[in-house]
Amino acid sequence: MRSARAAIRAGIVIGLCGALLMGCGSGDEPEGDRASGSKGTTGTKEPTGTEGTTGAEGTTGPSGGPSAATSGDGPTGSAGSAGSEGGDKGGTASGEPGGTAAPDATPAPDTTPTPDFVADPALVPRNRADALTLARAVITRPTEYGRGYGKGTPYESDPGDWNVLDTSCNWQREGLPRTVLASFTRRGQLPASGAKGLVRISSTVTVHRTTSQADWEMAETLEEALRCPDQRLGGSERVQQLMSLGSAFGQSANLTADDSLMERGEFIDESGGGAPAHYAWNQSRLGTVTVSVVVKGGKGHTPLELTTAQIQAMTSMVNRLKNALGGTE
Repeated sequence: MRSARAAIRAGIVIGLCGALLMGCGSGDEPEGDRASGSKGTTGTKEPTGTEGTTGAEGTTGPSGGPSAATSGDGPTGSAGSAGSEGGDKGGTASGEPGGTAAPDATPAPDTTPTPDFVADPALVPRNRADALTLARAVITRPTEYGRGYGKGTPYESDPGDWNVLDTSCNWQREGLPRTVLASFTRRGQLPASGAKGLVRISSTVTVHRTTSQADWEMAETLEEALRCPDQRLGGSERVQQLMSLGSAFGQSANLTADDSLMERGEFIDESGGGAPAHYAWNQSRLGTVTVSVVVKGGKGHTPLELTTAQIQAMTSMVNRLKNALGGTE
């Protein structure tokens, strides 16, 4: 199991790091059984389901939350997360001219950062009722996306379902696997106005039974963009040219979560003319819980504006999640 996840991670990193023009590190994977289930919901890819993995796993987060990313009705599934990058060790050479260089007998200390948040075990959900209570307390409110945002349609998902990406790269809604206690999605939208089109956005909180299972959701989410760079969300909606990348704690400025992932591509609504728009999905993991935000842009909206809405939502959820789980920092 451990070697399988390492192989997945290594292949994804090699294939995508160069494409995204970002530095990538290597790391060990967490141990544990793989959680069953996969990502998103039919019609929209959300952080509720297992999303595919593409890129090194980990976290890339804003202050209090990871960096912008998205999917419609979210990735709900399990994935593995990438381990933290190992620190370099070595000695300095010394010697007189003409002599041989000798390594320093004292190796440099390992400076690999480790997550600074540890949840209080007594506050980690152990049953479906507690998991749903936590998800409802943590998930984004529509106004947190920014001015003008309101409730989407449908507003909330069934916490007993999540989205699964099938072998044909189409999203389907399925019941939760036994490894997941709850997966709850809430949708928002910024109505079209003047020359600007409709923006769809959604947030998802997924509570797993174990940290290892939550970690597998992260890994599978990365893999999905590699397996299916073009995906059908449902109805007239689809995404294309997807790439994703992950960062463990301490990598790529991720100092807020155990792991963080981001996915970028183009969103197309064939009923609205089919012009490509900004698409982004971001997910972070703290212990057994993952939180994610998906943004499907509209005409006239810049990536910066949409990324800001996404980061605000991620930050609020990560901060509330830390408060709900207590623990230490």
